[in-house]
Amino acid sequence: MAKGSASVHIERPGDEVFAYVAEAEHNPAWHPYVLETAWLDDGPMRVGRRARQTSRILGIRYSIVAEILVWEPPRHVVWGTVAGGATVRTDCRVAAEGDGCRLTMAAEGEFAQPLLRLLSPISVRVLRRQARQDLRRLAGVLGGPGDAGPPVDA
Repeated sequence: MAKGSASVHIERPGDEVFAYVAEAEHNPAWHPYVLETAWLDDGPMRVGRRARQTSRILGIRYSIVAEILVWEPPRHVVWGTVAGGATVRTDCRVAAEGDGCRLTMAAEGEFAQPLLRLLSPISVRVLRRQARQDLRRLAGVLGGPGDAGPPVDA
């Protein structure tokens, strides 16, 4: 199972960054491989709330359903897949830092699709680089330059 994490400093209050990142429907704005994300249920954010996300990685289109496993706003949220093309757990933490905050995202998982699983050693390197780019893109979307540190392998 592949593991990794990356972080970025964002010149925005942590509660604003957390609210943006926790809203699954914002994913296509800062993850270029995400084609669509939609909540499957109504109501407030909570443990157990589910969303479907459709992505394209290495030319392969796949969808997953993920649910919120940990909900501790405005600092910590964890999502885990419950159905689809990958088994992934994503941990997101926001901490005050200077005039803004530091967003750290850690993920572990593996693809169900045999071709992606076979290409896992290559795709892990690509996905780690993509994670750093995604965090910089997120910082830009939220109105700051973003200082993405190097990935930290778990």
